[in-house]
Amino acid sequence: MKTRLIAIAAATLAASLFAPAAFAEDTARTAACKKETAHLKGEEHSTAFARCLKADKVARADSPAQDRQQNKMKACNTEAGKKELKGDERRAFMSSCLKG
Repeated sequence: MKTRLIAIAAATLAASLFAPAAFAEDTARTAACKKETAHLKGEEHSTAFARCLKADKVARADSPAQDRQQNKMKACNTEAGKKELKGDERRAFMSSCLKG
């Protein structure tokens, strides 16, 4: 029970710290692409807008630290899947796996 509360508190804290920055960044990127493609209409606009968003996403390459963390999360998730862990057991395993 105590582990579960700690995990929930950590997830809530992480979400509150990182979500606003990511949302603001996405909003700014969307606004810039809208402005850039405002002169286009219909299918041309849709295609150019999608291309703009995709190009901006590619330009913002993830840092090596983010890549390592993502790889670690993938590996831990795969391992938890192999062990067929569910619920609290999975959360506890993922927490310890990501720390270690």
